Amino acid sequence: MFPSQSKIKRQIYHLINVHQMSEAAIRPHFFLTGPSGSGKSFLTKQVCQSLEIPFFEVNAAQLTAEGLSGNSLSKAMRPLREHWNTPNVCFVDEFDKLFQRNGEQTENFRSIVQDEFLHVLEAKNASIFTDYGKYEPIKVENTMFIFAGAFSGQKIESIDELKAAGLRTEFVGRVPLVFATTQVTLPEMYTALPKTDLFNQYLRVYPEIRKTDALREIKKIMESQAKQADIGVRLISSATHQFFMKDV
Repeated sequence: MFPSQSKIKRQIYHLINVHQMSEAAIRPHFFLTGPSGSGKSFLTKQVCQSLEIPFFEVNAAQLTAEGLSGNSLSKAMRPLREHWNTPNVCFVDEFDKLFQRNGEQTENFRSIVQDEFLHVLEAKNASIFTDYGKYEPIKVENTMFIFAGAFSGQKIESIDELKAAGLRTEFVGRVPLVFATTQVTLPEMYTALPKTDLFNQYLRVYPEIRKTDALREIKKIMESQAKQADIGVRLISSATHQFFMKDV
């Protein structure tokens, strides 16, 4: 959709395609860095859909250490039960949050969660917490992991930079690749706006609104919002909702 994302999309496609073509014999786990709203999850999901490879997402910032109340890794990986026998992709969003230091107790449990990810990367099976309150061993050898994060706006494009940001050395051998998305420009978002499903669905609901008028006004909202906060490609849907819902 965005010209500036064509290279990173090709890179993601190549990595996931190798994983699929090798029937998971090759699992090129990698880190995907880039500004918030630069399409890390969107691009990966789009590639997985085009390759018809199962995709599920885990939010690392919401994980708790195993045994504590909350959403542990064994619970977050429940979707794996449906896809254990085929190559699949696990997208770990906000992985960089596990590096942030907010007090000794918080740091301790985040270190534990990193250990749990390391165990899953090395293991043939992962323990998944089922709906019946029991743990079930599920094959994890077919799963390719993508660890994504914005890293507080830092430009991270290498393993050394990841280590400087707080990445544990143990991860380097298991996840040796780093790729980065770039922020999408406002002109690119203007070009993409009329092609979005959300915009065209709104036009079908409000046939009395002229397309050219809607585009002009939404672009004004996008320009104004972009000066206030950098939310990346989310700006398109935010401004679209604001325009069509302004008189409700």
